[in-house]
Amino acid sequence: MPPRKRPRTKRAPKKAEQEQDGSETPKRVRESRPRGMGKRAMIQAQKKAAQYQVDYQSSMADAYLSAQILHQIFLQLPTKPLVQLKCLSKLWKRQISDPNFMNLRSRPMIFLPNFPFLAIDNTGTPLMIKLSNPVINPERYREITVAGSFKGILVLVLKYGIPVDHILLEDDIVLYNPFSGEFKELPHSRKFDPCNKYVYGFGYGTTADDLKIVRLKDNSSGRVKSCEVDYKSCEVFSLKYMSWSRPSKFIGDYFVSNSYSGIFANGFLYWNAMRTAHFRTPLILALDLKKMVFSEIEIPDRRSLIRLGTYKGRLCMLCSQVNVEGYELRVMNEHGFGKSWSTVLSFKSSLSMLISYASCVGRMCILDDGKLLMWQPSEQQFVIYDMFKDSHMVVKLLTDFDQKGRLHSLEYVESSVSPSDICSVSI
Repeated sequence: MPPRKRPRTKRAPKKAEQEQDGSETPKRVRESRPRGMGKRAMIQAQKKAAQYQVDYQSSMADAYLSAQILHQIFLQLPTKPLVQLKCLSKLWKRQISDPNFMNLRSRPMIFLPNFPFLAIDNTGTPLMIKLSNPVINPERYREITVAGSFKGILVLVLKYGIPVDHILLEDDIVLYNPFSGEFKELPHSRKFDPCNKYVYGFGYGTTADDLKIVRLKDNSSGRVKSCEVDYKSCEVFSLKYMSWSRPSKFIGDYFVSNSYSGIFANGFLYWNAMRTAHFRTPLILALDLKKMVFSEIEIPDRRSLIRLGTYKGRLCMLCSQVNVEGYELRVMNEHGFGKSWSTVLSFKSSLSMLISYASCVGRMCILDDGKLLMWQPSEQQFVIYDMFKDSHMVVKLLTDFDQKGRLHSLEYVESSVSPSDICSVSI
């Protein structure tokens, strides 16, 4: 009787066969890498492969979408996704960063002094967005002041709130591009007195390459006599020469409201001020940035000035009407003459209580198109009020608004200008 054959057992499939069949591989399998290649080299190779995949995908997108179509798409995109697209393709980055593209986009924004930094996209329906923040410690500062803007670059003044070794430090001044997230710290003057209050301004005289940051000291303590020339009351930082200096003339003793920074218009900086020697007479203090000479402008009809700002590029004031409930929006037609003001609008507001409250506590900003931006802390919301239509819109918050001192909001237009190149940008 022939011997019975033993049944054949199925051999285990090899690793290559398992991968072809789609079956699972053992969990504890070491990652294979070429012989002689270290772990660090392997990681770098994987990163290059991932970057190649991204570049390949973006190049394929460029192949199917023409430059004209991409240009039109980029023009319509909000700020946040546009910044993210810059990281996906070198070609897209060059196109988005092109100054001509940014000029065509011309998206008006409103910067909000908050940690983290926020902005309101004011094209159409207002939309709040988060901005990329400079590497700063927000717990060190008690207040953020926006001194001004030029070509999409903001001048931020960060005021210390916590003493270091029992000494209050000088305010930090930073040039910041909200679109790109670039920033540059400026040198200190070493003549800063932390016991005083300061107010700031930013602008230029005849040419845009002579940008200046102005810092005024509040002399309302009475230590300086009336009409005495005090060279220590004003300091000027030139971005062209990257140095601090003092102007040749400074007139009188003033109380300059530190609720807001100076308003720049037509080569002048304007502050809401009072002459302390004459029973705190309200006036407008003006500085000619070309000649560096101060002057006074009387408030027409001795109206109660609520807020200075700009309307269509001209200096404007929001003031209360005389013996009548309501407000007036006036613009200055010619610098230096009290009768050169003209009334653009007289109105009664459905938000009179909010306007009065916001102006008293420094929570108001006049927008250049004739609207008011106001912060309503009780409702935790921003309100954009149209003075011409007596209507308003509420801007929804993305995060908690940690207000640092006064509401130093400011309008700006997005750009790709670097803070280091701001003085080389033509008007």
